Amino acid sequence: MSQLLISGSRLGSVEVGLDKPVRIMGVLNLSPESFYRGSVALDPDEAYKRAVDMVEKGADIIDVGGMSTAPYKETYVPPDIEISRVKPVIKELSSSLEVPISIDTRRAKVAEEALKSGASIVNDTSGLRSDESMARIVADHGASLILMAYGPVDKKRDPIVNIRRLLRESLEKAIDEGVEPGKIVLDPGIGFFRDTGMDWYDWDSYVLRNLNRLVILGKPILVGVSRKSFIGAILNQKDPAERLIGSLAAEAIAVYNGASAIRTHNVAETIQAVRLAEYIRPKIKVLKTDNGLVLTDLDTILGSVDLEELMISMDVDPRGAEIMGGKGEFKVIYVAGIPKILAIIIKQEMLALGGECATTSDTIFSGFQPTSILLMGTRKHLNILIDKLRGMDLKSVEKRGLPNASDLADALIKLVEHFPA
Repeated sequence: MSQLLISGSRLGSVEVGLDKPVRIMGVLNLSPESFYRGSVALDPDEAYKRAVDMVEKGADIIDVGGMSTAPYKETYVPPDIEISRVKPVIKELSSSLEVPISIDTRRAKVAEEALKSGASIVNDTSGLRSDESMARIVADHGASLILMAYGPVDKKRDPIVNIRRLLRESLEKAIDEGVEPGKIVLDPGIGFFRDTGMDWYDWDSYVLRNLNRLVILGKPILVGVSRKSFIGAILNQKDPAERLIGSLAAEAIAVYNGASAIRTHNVAETIQAVRLAEYIRPKIKVLKTDNGLVLTDLDTILGSVDLEELMISMDVDPRGAEIMGGKGEFKVIYVAGIPKILAIIIKQEMLALGGECATTSDTIFSGFQPTSILLMGTRKHLNILIDKLRGMDLKSVEKRGLPNASDLADALIKLVEHFPA
């Protein structure tokens, strides 16, 4: 694990990271089978014109693909066809454009030919799982590598936990094979997870919403959501050509939640959405001192499960990590309509557990009038409180038909079970 938790990388000649402007990767498809026909260039001349246009509009990188990897389409073409599509285009672009060229492929043979032709980045959407020799080819050429999360998931686990596991495995393999750590960027694989135990659009939405939790992997995050099917599912748009506005919204959300690079079909429009989101998004606070200390404030980013995983990656004893991880995420729950007598009891219980409970100044004069409280505690604190509430039997409250301890316990459990485990 990097000593710098928030570290940058290079994609070709382009520096990528949270302390750099969000980079724009323009998509150049040479595969007629691609899901979005509007992105396909059918011959080298058209491909060159499209690439030049994207660079003029602000693209930092051009990503060239010769075979679609859409998980819901039959897109296979032989390696020789893929090579014949991308090689002449990459040779022309790398010799005439100043931006780095990326090859979008899962095949080491294709990657090698692309790198020989002038590409400096390999975008492997299988996370090195499709071709055992891919990492070695990348390392031998000193190229940059984009690793996408790919593979089977544990349907009972948090999507982000699954993605981190897949990315960590790919990252470790790449480094073991000699790829320079400072030339690796990670991709959460939006649109590629279908067998997850939940609807794919719910999975993708969850990942975008929790993107900043990938920060503990220590690498910049690239996100590709442009025109993808989860947008169509949410907005009821079957045709990818209709999904521009949804794409821009999703790209802005990705940037707001910590993406350092965006892969897009719509360079000019995406840049506007990205720059606004980049300006507004919360800044991760990193303090560097003159004598070499680096302090990173993770307070608003990570939950208990994230901190536990981070500590384990730091070689903290797993038992200690489990105990300490629970202290990293305080939930704040506002409860209205609770009888004062019950509010007093809950305040005492939460203070005994190590949590907090704020009450109104007149709650000390306990009675049955409704009041409001603010619960503050970890998931563990709240679960213990729930168990204690279920054991309480406040007959005086029950007789008056007011919310009882068991009623609050039932409500809290419904809320708490939505918190990350």
